[in-house]
Amino acid sequence: METALKITEEVETKALSIVEQAKAVKVIDSESYTLAGTLWKAIKDMMKEVADTFDPMIEAAHKSHKLSLEKKAKFYAPLEKAYKDVKRLMSDYDTEQEKIRKAEEMRLAEIARKQEEERRLAEAVALEQSGNKEEAEAIIEAPVYVPPVVVPKTVPKMNGGPVYRTIWKFKITNASLIPKDFLIPDEVKIGGVVRSMKSATNIPGVQAYEERV
Repeated sequence: METALKITEEVETKALSIVEQAKAVKVIDSESYTLAGTLWKAIKDMMKEVADTFDPMIEAAHKSHKLSLEKKAKFYAPLEKAYKDVKRLMSDYDTEQEKIRKAEEMRLAEIARKQEEERRLAEAVALEQSGNKEEAEAIIEAPVYVPPVVVPKTVPKMNGGPVYRTIWKFKITNASLIPKDFLIPDEVKIGGVVRSMKSATNIPGVQAYEERV
């Protein structure tokens, strides 16, 4: 263990030293270009040494990590599925009960509206029969108002129970009708054409250029 630690420390020291040398490099003439090339090769060799030193450690850690993940998944995955399944059942019930509640609110609101209309009509008739025609017309012409009807929810509230979120989604029914503002270029397809055609690329709105790496 101590030997491995000593080796890694030596590699770290050498790597940092080369990095510092690279920071000071300036390529201004043929001589400095050659020196830079020598350092570049040394950096390449150092990269291989670093990889040879740390890759086995990474592989061992990866295997251990993978094994731990597999053990966790063995128990966590079925629990997660059960968690989602039960929540979905509760959500479906809650959604259905909410539909029933709102339908009942609408039904009661319609009954209240009709009752208010009948009451006002009877009042207007009585006023007209007593000679108050203008007041009767005013009552008939006034908008009908009934207090909002609220039907209490029947689904019990639970401390620490599931919280439901409403998520709006979409599906495309006719792509040709989508405004230009909502479209994006197919960069994968464009990239394929550019790599194939290079400087001969001829796509309106696209400029092909080369970059050395």
